[in-house]
Amino acid sequence: MAQGFLGGALLGAVLSVGAAGVASIYVGAPSAPVVGDAAPNATSAPETGKDGQTSPAGDSDLVQDTASLVLQPEADSVDSVAAAGSDVPTLPETGGADGLDAPDAPTADGSVSVDSVTPVLPSPQAAVPTAPSNDSQASISTDPAQPLAPPVPEAETAFEPETPAEPEVPELAEPEVPELPTPEAPEISEPEVAVETDPSRPAIGRPAGSLVDRDTETAAEVAPAPATPDPDAERPIDAFAAEFEDASDKPLMAIVLIDAGSDLSGNTVGVAALRSFPAPITFAVQASLPDAAARMAQYRAEGFEVMAMIDLPDGSTATDAEVTLNSVLSSLDEVVGVIEGVGTGLQQDREASDQMTQILAQSGHGLVTQSKGLNTVQKLAEREGVPSAVVFRDFDSADQTPTVIRRFLDQAAFRADQEGGVIMLGRLRPDTISALLLWGLADRAERVTLSPVSAVLNRRAAQ
Repeated sequence: MAQGFLGGALLGAVLSVGAAGVASIYVGAPSAPVVGDAAPNATSAPETGKDGQTSPAGDSDLVQDTASLVLQPEADSVDSVAAAGSDVPTLPETGGADGLDAPDAPTADGSVSVDSVTPVLPSPQAAVPTAPSNDSQASISTDPAQPLAPPVPEAETAFEPETPAEPEVPELAEPEVPELPTPEAPEISEPEVAVETDPSRPAIGRPAGSLVDRDTETAAEVAPAPATPDPDAERPIDAFAAEFEDASDKPLMAIVLIDAGSDLSGNTVGVAALRSFPAPITFAVQASLPDAAARMAQYRAEGFEVMAMIDLPDGSTATDAEVTLNSVLSSLDEVVGVIEGVGTGLQQDREASDQMTQILAQSGHGLVTQSKGLNTVQKLAEREGVPSAVVFRDFDSADQTPTVIRRFLDQAAFRADQEGGVIMLGRLRPDTISALLLWGLADRAERVTLSPVSAVLNRRAAQ
């Protein structure tokens, strides 16, 4: 098969070459180009002058072939100019001088005659003001004119109208006032009043005084004021403090438990169970309880510190605060200080708070407030010299479990390490007592020293 293919290819090539040779014979050879030494479109050589210089070819030789193609312009015609020059304006026609008057003959002196003109008058001037007349004798009517009465329509009646007669006003004579003799004031001798020497018994025969004095003394008579403290006597915060010795330099932590009427005879939160508590505790007795004085005496008999918890009523003034505080300190006479209640509190009115601060500064009691805003009341009390502090946390106000209470106590120990002492607030509940016992055995409790609240207040006051 391959040999057949190659053979066909060679045969085709031979036939193609033969056909090409035959075709070249019939077509013929191409014509040779004409080659000459004359330049195309040659011009005559420039002529040589007598002095041997060659004269340049003229412009007529360059444009000889194209001169016959230029059209000759036609000559201009002047007919239009001649027509334009014949248009000359005619002269105006004027009339004669008949009917015109001859001008007046000039005067001999050459003066100018001026017609008379009426002069312009000035504008009319206002009248000159006259001097005011003397008003020293001006008369002023003291009887003002009365308004006109409204018209009243006349009603038809069968009787004749009667004209009322004008009443006669009699002239009244001034009565003579007789001179009365001035009575002499009788001499009243003051009765002798027996004064009791015992100040504890009520006195008889106290002078009534004025009504103004009664109004100011009404609030003070509600509760007896406490006796003025002796400057040399020991302050209540020191006299009624629990026994405590701070032998270490550890920060202090005070636990205050609220007694809102708990059963002190119980086995869990009673006095018998709290007597064996390993750490000192301060009890805050609600001053509004009817047996607040008896509860204070029962705690004091066991050696505990007691504070009076006070809540001022809403809208209390400085006088109300003074009466309330004097009444509480008179009935609870063995408290080391006052603690703000968890209800309405003591920080409602600035004047009432200032009044209580001044009373505590004179009596020598301490003050513990709840954390509120910038704690302005506590800062003012500290400036007045009152041993005071703010509660760091109320750890069982929402019935927290013992686990949560121990966590709060750990946080308080950390804060006490920063500030030197904190006060924690709780309640007489079985879970609270259990949490305090378990936390006292933990390692975190060794970082602080549990102390009564008076030790924390005195340490802060000494700083």
